[in-house]
Amino acid sequence: MTRSEGDYMVVDHKHKNDFYKTTKVRVSSDFAVMVDPYNFVTFQDLVAKNLDTRVAFDFLGQVVSTNLMRVIIENSREKRLMNLFDEDLS
Repeated sequence: MTRSEGDYMVVDHKHKNDFYKTTKVRVSSDFAVMVDPYNFVTFQDLVAKNLDTRVAFDFLGQVVSTNLMRVIIENSREKRLMNLFDEDLS
C-alpha cells in the first residue's frame, strides 16, 4: 500500500494498492464499512468544470459525438486530446 497522489488517480483516496509479480493475495472477510465505488458528477458540474480533474469520474449521460484525436506538446511531453460532446440523461 502506498500514497495515492499524482496527476491522474482512479479514486479520491489517500492510499492505493500496488500489485507486483511477487504480490500474494488471499481471501478475506467482508469489510465492516461499505464504500460507494461510484463517483458520479452532475452534468452541470461537468460543464462548469467544477470537479477534481485528477480523479476519474463518471456522469449520467452519453457521448453523442467526438472530434478527431489531436496531439499537442506540453512541457516537452506529447499529449493526446479529444473533444467529447455529451448529452445529459439525468
